[in-house]
Amino acid sequence: MEVRRPGLQTTVQDAGRRVRALGVPGGGAADPLALRLANALVSNPPGAAALEVTLAGPALHFHADALVALCGASFAATLDEAPFPLWRAVPVRAGQTLEIGGTARGARAILAVRGGLEGQEAFGSRSTDLRTGFGGLEGRALRAGDRLTWASLPPVTAPRAFLSPELRTPTGPHHVLRVLLTPEATPDLLATLTGRSFTVSGQTDRMGARLSEVVPAPHDPNRVSLPNVPGAVQLPPDGRPILLLPDAGTHGGYATPLVVASVDLPRLGQLRPGDRVWLRGVSLEEARGALRQQEQEVREAELALRWWYKEA
Repeated sequence: MEVRRPGLQTTVQDAGRRVRALGVPGGGAADPLALRLANALVSNPPGAAALEVTLAGPALHFHADALVALCGASFAATLDEAPFPLWRAVPVRAGQTLEIGGTARGARAILAVRGGLEGQEAFGSRSTDLRTGFGGLEGRALRAGDRLTWASLPPVTAPRAFLSPELRTPTGPHHVLRVLLTPEATPDLLATLTGRSFTVSGQTDRMGARLSEVVPAPHDPNRVSLPNVPGAVQLPPDGRPILLLPDAGTHGGYATPLVVASVDLPRLGQLRPGDRVWLRGVSLEEARGALRQQEQEVREAELALRWWYKEA
């Protein structure tokens, strides 16, 4: 696959790393549900490496036949200038060009290729860490002229599968994010953070999404640095909350009174500047129940597609 146009920021991402204890960010696809479903559609393992497209997509010229799936936000896409469907497994022939444009809602999509993309592996993952500069393709976003390869597998017939829209990660412009309280959630902070809406600012990337509105922020110069996790709601001294995403550092000194429930982490990856966000406190039981339901529905879809490829 040759990159004719790189798009705004297109990177190789997989399910991420599990070495945060070493001080290495987890990384991985910002919308992990889109990654899993795109991989399932082309019969890849759930965490196989794929391309993550952000806001404006690339133009990719294929030099070999491939089976691909594009899942996530509703990006406009064409294959040799003909409409290209999302959420489907689509065969691409050598010599064809896939052009992915922009999207009016959401921020990211995943392009999976049957066989899984190859690339630099670091700490057990091919995910691109843009800050440190490792993983994926030389630790950077795609450039025009780059070439990407994938593992060769026997050809298969694309399934005529239809994935329920309910499996898709919701996209903007309005988001209600379920949050859990941490020991730093004082009554005043909780009332301030959950009793209003916020706007996603332009300072948004794979590390975090900064919100525009200011809230009173506690300031403790003696506060020690504590571990961070994706989804943590940080309060820096300027009072503009930051929602941490997969590339966030592993430690930080800001207060973190809330953390977004795991079930809503994919939604964080679809935030774009201008979206409105509400934080809604939930119990641990409610968060776990919602995650179990989501996981059951996604696994059923993965199993159905696996069965289809086995029987084909």
